[in-house]
Amino acid sequence: QKKDIQKLVVIVSAFSSVTDQLVQLTHLVSDKNKEYKNQFSHLKELHQTVIQELDLIQDEKLQKTIHKHFKHLETLLEGCYLLGDVQPKIYDAVVAYGELLSSTIIASYFAQKFRIENPFVDSRSLIVTDENFGNASVFYNETYIHIEDYFKNSENSLFVLPGFIASSRNGITTTLGRGGSDYTAAI
Repeated sequence: QKKDIQKLVVIVSAFSSVTDQLVQLTHLVSDKNKEYKNQFSHLKELHQTVIQELDLIQDEKLQKTIHKHFKHLETLLEGCYLLGDVQPKIYDAVVAYGELLSSTIIASYFAQKFRIENPFVDSRSLIVTDENFGNASVFYNETYIHIEDYFKNSENSLFVLPGFIASSRNGITTTLGRGGSDYTAAI
């Protein structure tokens, strides 16, 4: 008789003040204020400090992923700076990076500490929403099917997911509004 394996899901919020910093970045680029570049550098340094403090500097896969996230974020910000505007769809993509970065780092830490292979799961692949950017509504039936299928078919016992973020049926990043990480955990 197969024993049921307990599965633990950890929902991760952005590190302290990071969402506010990302929101501030959207205001700076909308105002065509070059100060956004300094703020962006500060944000990168903050995450590298966490990586260093968690003794993850040697994790090449983590470093590559974090670099890729920051490169994409930088591209979004540069485009918005040139346009002097941040559309709601882009706003959600920008602020989503707080949770993406923190959950990637925490997943790497758990993988190393507990010798688990890749506990990161992108919640955008599980939670389906409409395109009401900034406060998207969840399509529960589809979402619960994705969640059940994913966790039922996974051998892992520990999963780390970014809170606050989801995606539309078209695969566009959406956010669940303030307190969205708690909402993610409830879903």
